[in-house]
Amino acid sequence: MHKKGPVTKLIEEIARKEEETKDLKDRYLRALAEMDNYRKRTERELDSYRQYAQVEFFNKIIPVLDSFEHALDGANLDNDHINYVKGVEIIYRQLKDTLHDMGLEEFSSIGESFAPSRHEAVATIVNDEKPENTIVEEISKGYIVKERVIKPAKVMVSKQSKGGIENGKNNRD
Repeated sequence: MHKKGPVTKLIEEIARKEEETKDLKDRYLRALAEMDNYRKRTERELDSYRQYAQVEFFNKIIPVLDSFEHALDGANLDNDHINYVKGVEIIYRQLKDTLHDMGLEEFSSIGESFAPSRHEAVATIVNDEKPENTIVEEISKGYIVKERVIKPAKVMVSKQSKGGIENGKNNRD
């Protein structure tokens, strides 16, 4: 058996380390390429999902659009417009039902306490009959999709005059 000297041992060790480094670099580059391919595939799938969602949305809304077209065509034939108004009411219900089926929920806020996450205050009204920050009038409803507010309700909020009630207690007592 041939004895190896320290230089030979170092040369063999360097060769092993170089081979190990080459292997690690190759594995790193493969992992990097796999991550890039995964990112691209995910982007394509997301884009495909968006397109599918758009098509699904349009397929559900197009019948409402068709109904509006029929109502407008019928308005020319109806001189007193009674049937036109009835037709628009039907289309309104059809649109609300379609949007509800797609996950849109409307909410009303009259009588609730003002919550900035659900409401947009457009004015305050002096009202001594209601506690401070109670919604007394609604300008427009709010809308939620899957518990997320997508449009806050526009509301008018009560405020107290100097002698009014606050939190249900009369300040004049």
